[in-house]
Amino acid sequence: MILLTPYTPAFQAETARRIALFFGFHASLIQGAASVDEAALQEAQETLVQWTSPGHELFLICRDNDVVGFLHLGYRGPIVAWIEDIFVDESRRGQGIATEAIRLAEGIVRAKPGYTALCLDVVPRNESALRLYHKLGFDSLSLHTL
Repeated sequence: MILLTPYTPAFQAETARRIALFFGFHASLIQGAASVDEAALQEAQETLVQWTSPGHELFLICRDNDVVGFLHLGYRGPIVAWIEDIFVDESRRGQGIATEAIRLAEGIVRAKPGYTALCLDVVPRNESALRLYHKLGFDSLSLHTL
């Protein structure tokens, strides 16, 4: 069973490590392998502060009582929410976890008064994420590669 559990500071260290891995993954799409060093962890700690500020919700993705990733929602206006970031541990990918987490996020947003849309951005090189989002019914509104 997949659950989205609101982030609490008790999970700060492991969530910061996952954020650093998330940034490293995106860097690896362009530059090859990336590592999680002290600078990456410091940046992740700063990001964690942003992701838990007003206008954001950060959830831990849990599977069978184990934390296996995170999902970050952002509210950029009165009617549209964004899946800003989603990450599933590499060893848990391909098991339907992100699919279920996104469906749960849709329910969270649907329950908020006034919100009528859920959007997301994806790096064009992240082909597996693109396939997933299209499979879940998200449409490509625009694509710019610079």
